[in-house]
Amino acid sequence: MVSLYEVFGHWFAIFITVATLSYLYEDNPFYKFVEHLYVGTTIGYEIIVQFYDTVKPNLIDRLASPALGASRLVYIGLLVLVLFLFMRYNKNLAWLGRIPIAFVIGIYAGQNVPAVANSDLIAQVQATVEGVRSFAAGDTAGSQFPLWAQYLGVFVLVSGLIAGLVYFFFSIEHKGSIKHISRYGVWVLMVGFGASFGFTVQGRISLAIGRAMQCLGVNESAAQAEAFHSRVVSVVCVVVIFGTIIFLQRRTKKNTPDSASPPTPTG
Repeated sequence: MVSLYEVFGHWFAIFITVATLSYLYEDNPFYKFVEHLYVGTTIGYEIIVQFYDTVKPNLIDRLASPALGASRLVYIGLLVLVLFLFMRYNKNLAWLGRIPIAFVIGIYAGQNVPAVANSDLIAQVQATVEGVRSFAAGDTAGSQFPLWAQYLGVFVLVSGLIAGLVYFFFSIEHKGSIKHISRYGVWVLMVGFGASFGFTVQGRISLAIGRAMQCLGVNESAAQAEAFHSRVVSVVCVVVIFGTIIFLQRRTKKNTPDSASPPTPTG
């Protein structure tokens, strides 16, 4: 049994989808409504989540906990730093907002720079070296690729890594053999960026396919198809939204004076 709440939620989702896609025709009130709704809902949700997941357990609950004793004074200092952030709205006290921002940036950089360097640089270099070492030792029994493909993969991996690093080595002039190696590094970087971009586009296309399947009522059960009428609702939303946009567009053009017409002479 499909509830009335699910039916209206499904219809509203179809309306939001069509209203968002209407921006492909032109900027219009329906798209602005969806844009403001999305931004407002996201900000409201993030505020609630941050309060109950961060502020309340880490500040309010600890200030109200008698078990911490005198150590709660530390959190009073943190509360003062939080209040300093709102001093940005006062021109005379705006400089106080720099203090907590400096703490946040300094602590974040100190914690994440070593972690990122270890995960994105040292770990990858180590994995590359271990892979080349095991391949050179003849440990290829578990691979599903032929031997020539494995040789080619190791060559592209090592040469692409070296060429990419050479491209970012600006201490010497890129000419001669260095120029050719760095140019090969550019091609490797472009292939990597293209693959990353293609993966992102495929993800967006997958989301678009999911929205189209919901609007067309694909993969719905018999009870849902009988209650939702997805295709009918989609057609109605398209007609209403685009019909309203065209009507508003024509009315705007009709009420706009023609700037190319000659001015009326006055006596």
